[in-house]
Order: sequence, then structure tokens, then C-alpha cells
Amino acid sequence: MFALVLTICYLGGGCEDLAIDAFDTKQQCMVAMRQEGLRHADCYPIEDFIDAYWSPAHDNADF
Repeated sequence: MFALVLTICYLGGGCEDLAIDAFDTKQQCMVAMRQEGLRHADCYPIEDFIDAYWSPAHDNADF
């Protein structure tokens, strides 16, 4: 299973990870991400996300 995760960083500092939804396959997760228009999100194995063993996004966005 895969989690669609959105990382939100605040201007005052600090970031939070928000799990949007869970899917059976990475392909389903990627399709949902495109349909929702989430450019700064990604799909991670749900077990790694729950156990906090995953790597969050490390690229800065130019808003």
C-alpha cells in the first residue's frame, strides 16, 4: 500500500507531513496526485511512512 503525502512548510519555520489518502498501488497513488493537481507531493510505501523510515522531499520549490 502507498500513502499520498503532502509536505507543508511554514514561513515561520518547521514542516509537517500530511497523509492525504492511501492506495493499493503506486500507480493509483500517482494518478490521484495528478488528478488533484498536487505538484509538491509524492507517494511513499505506507509502512515506511507510518514507521517514520521514509525520506521527505528535499527540493525547494520556487513559488
